[in-house]
Amino acid sequence: MKQFNGYNETKSYGDIRQLPKGGYILRIMNAEEKKNSNGKYIQISCDIEEGEYKDFFMEDYKNQDREDKKWHCNYLLNEPKDDGSEKDTWTKRRFKTVTEALEDSNEGYHWDWDETKWKGKLIGGLFNIRQYEVNGEVREATNLAQLCAVSKIQAGNYKLPKDKILATQPQTVTESSDFMQLPASDSVELPW
Repeated sequence: MKQFNGYNETKSYGDIRQLPKGGYILRIMNAEEKKNSNGKYIQISCDIEEGEYKDFFMEDYKNQDREDKKWHCNYLLNEPKDDGSEKDTWTKRRFKTVTEALEDSNEGYHWDWDETKWKGKLIGGLFNIRQYEVNGEVREATNLAQLCAVSKIQAGNYKLPKDKILATQPQTVTESSDFMQLPASDSVELPW
């Protein structure tokens, strides 16, 4: 067989590095108002700020070799519709919980209705496991399920949200401790 072009530079699939579920201090990389069929929301893109997994999602993004790279740590914060519904009351409480967590986590910051100012701010993030199906195969991903004050993460004063396990699967999820080393690169354009 003749060697194909780029063989030495081609990355093998190998083991995929997965963030263990838990509580982490995050830095907001971007916050952007968006709209879908359910209404308006703020997409909050984050990365791990400190510890063993610092810059975890930046490394993941840098090492994606497909054309449609995706940032894999986003939290979607629905905006209230002011329609008086019970769901809207819940949405308002969730929204205020996040803005108060931002104020508590960033000295001198006060929410002024400009989500773009969230970029660079710190916040706590609680990650669980979420299962999903692709072409009949069940896969797992670590999911940013909830935001909270940094002080809760630092004190270990939080409860992780339940894992989102598909109904057809057993209710136990194992964490992998097998990681592959990813090369560092500074010349990566971010998606925003």
